[in-house]
Amino acid sequence: MRAFWLTLFTIGAVVVLVSGWRGGEPWTAAAFVVFFASRAARSIIKRPLFAASESDPSAVARRLHRFLIVTAAGWLISGVLAAIAALTGEGQEWMYVAPCFLLMGALQVYLIVRSAGLSAPRSRP
Repeated sequence: MRAFWLTLFTIGAVVVLVSGWRGGEPWTAAAFVVFFASRAARSIIKRPLFAASESDPSAVARRLHRFLIVTAAGWLISGVLAAIAALTGEGQEWMYVAPCFLLMGALQVYLIVRSAGLSAPRSRP
């Protein structure tokens, strides 16, 4: 069933990109597609297509790390594309959206860095 929804999402993403390109708003279309593609990837990481072992704590930690990376990438790339859309005149609303997306991406990067520092082994003097 999820394969159907992923296929439908892919078809929708292609339609949005093509119509955005033809409509003169390619950066807006790309920002939408990247944002929602990151959400689809997060969904797959959260609930893998094939059953994953939840008993291994390191596997759960790796999955969480991947989830945070995909989330950060989605926010940051969408923010950059939204900023480009604003600068190229595709809509003034992007001037308000882009900083929020970039801020959310920066917060995710902070979580990644912070969690990596907490999980690193500490040496005792």
